[in-house]
Amino acid sequence: MVAAAAAGVVSFFVRQADIHATGSWHVAVMDVSPMSPDSRPKLEAAARRWQENMLVIQVLRPDGSVLRTRVRYGELGASWDVEKTLQRVQAMARRYPVWWRIVLASTGHRVPQNIAPVIGFDENILQRWLNRWRSQVEVAPQDARLRYLSPSRWEIVPEKTGYRLPANTEILLQDAVHRGQNVCTLEMENVSPRITGEHLREIDAEWTAVSTHYSERERNRTHNIRKAASSINGVILLPGDTFSYNEVVGPRTIREGFRKAPVIVKGELVPGDGGGVCQVSTTVYMAALQAGLQIVQRSHHAFPIHYAPPGLDATVVYGAIDLRFRNNTPCPIALVAEAKNGRVVVRVLGAERYRRAVKLQRVVHAVIPAPEKTFPTASLPAGVRKVKDKGQRGWRVSVYRIIEEPGKPPAFEKATTDYYRPQPRIVLVGQATSTRPPAQETMPAEPHEVREQSP
Repeated sequence: MVAAAAAGVVSFFVRQADIHATGSWHVAVMDVSPMSPDSRPKLEAAARRWQENMLVIQVLRPDGSVLRTRVRYGELGASWDVEKTLQRVQAMARRYPVWWRIVLASTGHRVPQNIAPVIGFDENILQRWLNRWRSQVEVAPQDARLRYLSPSRWEIVPEKTGYRLPANTEILLQDAVHRGQNVCTLEMENVSPRITGEHLREIDAEWTAVSTHYSERERNRTHNIRKAASSINGVILLPGDTFSYNEVVGPRTIREGFRKAPVIVKGELVPGDGGGVCQVSTTVYMAALQAGLQIVQRSHHAFPIHYAPPGLDATVVYGAIDLRFRNNTPCPIALVAEAKNGRVVVRVLGAERYRRAVKLQRVVHAVIPAPEKTFPTASLPAGVRKVKDKGQRGWRVSVYRIIEEPGKPPAFEKATTDYYRPQPRIVLVGQATSTRPPAQETMPAEPHEVREQSP
């Protein structure tokens, strides 16, 4: 009986040994021997094949439609960490040697021999793919806007709801890859527009309209003026919103569609990118002043410009000097801008019951004559004087506002005090004493000054 029992025990262990005595482990259904020299190459080959696996991303839109996209694991930046996977296999082999697996099996505990690979993601690759894909499947919401038809007549263009991928899209994709899934389902979210038709129905009056004149003979400058005005046309500011000219109009570069036109450099007009946009910023500034809006940031030109009185201009330089003002009224306002037939017109629309009566007062503190600078030249006969540049007078001027609004006493405030430095009158004085051809003269260089965007 003892012998029979012993034989039965031996027979049991032999059967378990046949089942569990193998020294190999499985990674993604591939046999890997922990101590074999070919384990690493086998894992590397398997990792490359694994990256070719396809994931079908199924996107459910709020309107009931379905979008499907196929992408390889590798395109999502997913890969095996071969070194860590091999270390995981070796750790399991040390923890569960063959004899220990046989013992565990004899007690009914079987050790799984399938080991999951260590998967990692290259975040840069994943984010680049996600950004490209978002641009294809997501739809941005569209705010309601006003279409200006004529004075006291406009219509509302309704808003449109957008939709976007869920915020945890990246995590869901990574989880699908880790699980080895073939399909990942995502449900898109509605994105409501910020400005609705309900907001705009409150606008029922034209608060102010300001115009400045320009010459259409200067084609490049005219193009820049129209482009800038078009960017501003239709801007809606809800209560508390701040308007930024640089943010709305953007960079004034050739790449962005602007052209070269005269700009102010060292007190002179020279060709530069975006010349003319300051006429639009000046017109917008005067409209904001007359509407009683809160001016946050504004800078004046180096010297007075022809299309606005001293003290009422506003220069801008992208990335450096901005025009900013805040809608400090209880209702939404709309900016309407157009440039045609030699006139830039900017209107501010709002609710009649919040209209403010605004009076502007300019006080000229001083008018400074232009100094004269003379330069000898051999290109003129001795004693002959020739004016090369008439120069500009300097100014010191303040602008005040008296604002009256319903239910409140009149408010008196100083808007600005500006100083425009005089530009010298340049006179050439002849020095020629013979009939020889006049020598070529070079004017002395002026000190460098910051360039303004446009005259």
